[in-house]
Amino acid sequence: MARILLVDDDPNVVASNKSALEAGGHAVTSASTTTEARAAISRETPDLVVLEAMLDGGLAGFDLARSLAHDKPELPLIMLSRVDEHLTGKERASQDRDDGWMPVARFMEKPLAPEVLVYEVDHLAKAAH
Repeated sequence: MARILLVDDDPNVVASNKSALEAGGHAVTSASTTTEARAAISRETPDLVVLEAMLDGGLAGFDLARSLAHDKPELPLIMLSRVDEHLTGKERASQDRDDGWMPVARFMEKPLAPEVLVYEVDHLAKAAH
């Protein structure tokens, strides 16, 4: 069992992902803003964070990921987003991964099947221990 922090401002996404992860045996807490996420992490560092890219009305999820990568490099991050729906095929094909700008273990497009999220969380949590 891993302690998971879900950070997303969509309560439906949080409810769905929380339900799936709890059914998979994980303990789950949630936050809807980067401020709430930082407070939750300072209270008790989770084993893994599942983080929405678009938070606080902008790209704050990326900022939080970079901050966590600097402050807690051992903390695995999964980033979820719908950013690809805003990109053309050419833009998607030309993207280079930049670990400094997006320092996450997994970047996954929403909507995401709950069983896929549980599989990735299980895999990353096991690798971290």
